[in-house]
Amino acid sequence: MAGDQARVVVIGGGITGCSVAYHLALAGWKDVLLVEKAQLTAGSTCQAAGLVTAFNPSSTMMAFRRYSIELYRSLGAFEAVGSLRL
Repeated sequence: MAGDQARVVVIGGGITGCSVAYHLALAGWKDVLLVEKAQLTAGSTCQAAGLVTAFNPSSTMMAFRRYSIELYRSLGAFEAVGSLRL
């Protein structure tokens, strides 16, 4: 990043902000700045740990969840433990 300029500034280092910054970098963006007031994922994201489910009545949300689960697995940050929905 040159000086005090960024192509994009992502505000918030929760799961959404980190995901946006990650995917921009994956797409080849070089001047990405993520701003967080404390520690990454220290806000409400850390309170939702383990709540990644593989069920949703929306096919669009199911596609997002499948993608997320595979992404987290590839990063070594997720291991499925299974569940039962009644």
